[in-house]
Amino acid sequence: MHSRIVGFVAVVLISVFAGLTGASAQNNFSYVSSAGNDANSCTFASQCRTFQRAHDQTNDSGIVQALDAVADFGPVTITKGIRISGMGDNNPGQRAYITVTSGSAITINAPANKGVTLVNLELRGSGTGDNGVLFNTGGLLQIYGSSIYGFGAASPYGHGVKFAPSAFSRLAIFGSNISGNGTATTGSAVQVNPGSGGGAQVDLTNITAYNNAFGLAIDTSGSSAGVSAVIHGGVMQFNRQDGVVIVSGAPIGVTLDNNALMMGNTGYGVRAIGAGANIRLNQATITANATGVAGVSGGVVSSYGNNSVDGNTTNGTMTIIPLK
Repeated sequence: MHSRIVGFVAVVLISVFAGLTGASAQNNFSYVSSAGNDANSCTFASQCRTFQRAHDQTNDSGIVQALDAVADFGPVTITKGIRISGMGDNNPGQRAYITVTSGSAITINAPANKGVTLVNLELRGSGTGDNGVLFNTGGLLQIYGSSIYGFGAASPYGHGVKFAPSAFSRLAIFGSNISGNGTATTGSAVQVNPGSGGGAQVDLTNITAYNNAFGLAIDTSGSSAGVSAVIHGGVMQFNRQDGVVIVSGAPIGVTLDNNALMMGNTGYGVRAIGAGANIRLNQATITANATGVAGVSGGVVSSYGNNSVDGNTTNGTMTIIPLK
């Protein structure tokens, strides 16, 4: 009897340790390529074919890297801290692409304390896709050097990046081109729309947003927390509605600086709607829009007195505030 108990315990222990070994046997670095196969382990020597398989084979806070730009690597739902990069070792700077005709190219449902980084990706919506990137949960989303276009689904979709956190989160986009998203009247390059418990800090540095319905659209009407955003350089141009529009429930503060350009938008260059909606201009240029600047229903547009707001059909008026 004793020997049978010992044998049983040994089998259980072996099973437990085998399970632990299997759980920790994922990759810190995973790879996809056009020649890969999702039956593989996603190591450099045994590459996978899709981002989803590589994501699933990668440890938390690991890296997924595409090795070529020949293939479409498919949509991916992210549930951990991770970096997904189209920067192959053999061809630095290349973009790996994801094409969808419905749904979102990338959906992020990460833990609240985790960051997600997307580098050198090309997200294609085929004119009918929902969103390029849909962010639901996570601590931080960073996007570098990417192109996001053609997500033309009707409201509430049609966004290059839809940032809709259910808790406080951060968004940073650097050197990316976000174009051709939304319908004639809905959708945007970047929408920030926190849920009831959500708030956000947003940094858009040197992005180009053109030919969308809106460039940047922030809406806190469903949120009890606020949003603070900076547009640092870059261009919001030729959008079918506004370059920047903010609608406040909770307070919103947006600063345009470092020669940010709002040009040729069919509606407003910048528009603040509702008490608590504040846009500040610091070395910005707003020109060739139907209306340059507007504060509506208690919204305020302020200038540090060092901007160019001219050449619009109607330039609009601003509150002058001193440089500090």
